[in-house]
Amino acid sequence: MNATVIVTGAAGGMGRPVAARFAAQGRPLLLSDVNAERLEAVAAELRRDGVHVSTLAGDIAAPEFPQRLLDTLGEAPLFALVHTAGLSPTMAEAPRILEVNYFATERLVAALLPRFEEGGCAVLISSMSAYLIPDPAMVAAVQDLVAGKGREDVDRFSTNPGMGYTLSKRGVIGLVGREAAAFGERGLRIASIAPGFIDTEMSRAEAKASEQMVRMMGMTPLGRQGLGDEIASVAEFLCSPAASYVSGCDIKVDGGILGRLGL
Repeated sequence: MNATVIVTGAAGGMGRPVAARFAAQGRPLLLSDVNAERLEAVAAELRRDGVHVSTLAGDIAAPEFPQRLLDTLGEAPLFALVHTAGLSPTMAEAPRILEVNYFATERLVAALLPRFEEGGCAVLISSMSAYLIPDPAMVAAVQDLVAGKGREDVDRFSTNPGMGYTLSKRGVIGLVGREAAAFGERGLRIASIAPGFIDTEMSRAEAKASEQMVRMMGMTPLGRQGLGDEIASVAEFLCSPAASYVSGCDIKVDGGILGRLGL
């Protein structure tokens, strides 16, 4: 249990329970978040339980961020990355959302890949919204983006923050599929989780701004919002030996709403 788990967005509604679950395993943690004060509060709480916690506050979209993260990790072996950091539609304009949710994620995965110990795993956060793209041309644009054929079409379709978010999260799913081979060659795995309506500060802000989202929340077959720890539990499973043959895929944790929509 001496290999480190990196959690991004560690002060958020999903990142915090992820950190708590790996802390309970006795794993050393490297926690990152854009909010330094909240990050240190999470770290201090976990350290009281005797967990070794390092922190790095910063913007994951900054070009130098991956190297800063590697510098903070030092020579420690890396067991897992659980990447929960991201922006929702009410938090930024479409170009910034794409930069944080997709391009920064791509750079982070590339930088950390050589540092995982054998058997390690990367877990990224996608979204149920990635399955709600109405136009096949948009899907093709994301496929071209992930394949390295340019971002022009994705930028053209990102006409508002909501669409920028949806396309960015579709890109995360594509990234996971693309990188599965490179991870597999090293005895590693990579997967993503598509949360549905999770009761977090970010989700509550989105609900206030979107009547459509509120209506869809009411359609969820389980009849409630999910909890951050219900995402964390799946991340913990994906990083465990119990998921040793799970890679290159997206796991829906949405209370059944996508199934109800035929997706």
